[in-house]
Amino acid sequence: MPRRKRQSYKVGMKIVELPLDSLDMRYTGLRARRPVLEKRLVASLGEAGQQSPVVVVPAGEVGRYVVIDGHKRVRALIKLRADVVRAAVWEMSAVEALVTAYQMASGAGWNAVEEGWLAWELVRVAGLSTSEAGRRLDRSKAWVCGRVGLVESLPEAVLEGVRSGKIGAYTATRYLLPFARANAADCESLASKMMQDGFRSREVEVLCRYYGSASREGKRRMLDDPARFLKVLEATKLGDAGNLGPAAGRCLKNLELLGNVSLGMARSLPAAAGYDAGEGTRERLRMAWVRARDRWRLLEKTAAAVFEVHAESVAAGKNAENNQEVIDHAGQSNADCDFIFSGEGAQPAGDCAGA
Repeated sequence: MPRRKRQSYKVGMKIVELPLDSLDMRYTGLRARRPVLEKRLVASLGEAGQQSPVVVVPAGEVGRYVVIDGHKRVRALIKLRADVVRAAVWEMSAVEALVTAYQMASGAGWNAVEEGWLAWELVRVAGLSTSEAGRRLDRSKAWVCGRVGLVESLPEAVLEGVRSGKIGAYTATRYLLPFARANAADCESLASKMMQDGFRSREVEVLCRYYGSASREGKRRMLDDPARFLKVLEATKLGDAGNLGPAAGRCLKNLELLGNVSLGMARSLPAAAGYDAGEGTRERLRMAWVRARDRWRLLEKTAAAVFEVHAESVAAGKNAENNQEVIDHAGQSNADCDFIFSGEGAQPAGDCAGA
């Protein structure tokens, strides 16, 4: 839905100075923190003082006020050890003030998750119907349902990451929302690691994409140490043979040797088992070939499980368990091989409805 043009609103108010300890910050969780901007705000307020008043409404208790807009300024003033804050006191209920503040901004500056928190507050806490909330926000009922569904679908760890500014709202809605709908527990685990390691949006996209195509063991290892997973993936993309680990180096040499032996056998077998070979010799060669062929087929299946699983098969859920069974049966679950990549993997579903 396109943004509406800003409109003029007449709100009954008075500008006053209030003690900081008289403020009720109950709605601070409706907006995401932006650490870099807040650091700049502290510097600006320290140098020039408070230029714009925060917006508050009476809390119902004498001398107490609920902050509606300006939570960042309040936090900055607290860091500066200020005693008072300039505030515009709106004479209306807190719910009316939340709606009015959103309308006055025409939604500008609000991301999808913040809008979800606002819609959730109006519907789940204030008790408005989705139709009434949509009417007050100048949005459709479907928009309200979509925003409420968004925040109710995201795990708490993701919401906390967005609220703290450690996870971007775009990352949460574009990549983590489809992930959460597929496996909420694993999404929560990844979100916790994201807040520790500070992954970029592109890195989260890579993690979610490869999660969709990995075996069960590959998923576990990726979630145990996603930062290391990204390093391994980057090293793989570089393709520098000089950086191969011991296990990979041995595999590379053995595969090259296997290829050379196979080529040599293709040339020498016809003569060794030709018409002039005895029946005993031909039978021994045939049995050796059967054993070699079975082992070759096992290796072929293992290689397919590691390298060649297509996104269509992954999306249909056909190969994840079979791939791991093949690898386990082959005895190739090497401790030096941390992650198993199975092609590009299925792309997460699109953004949430109504987003």
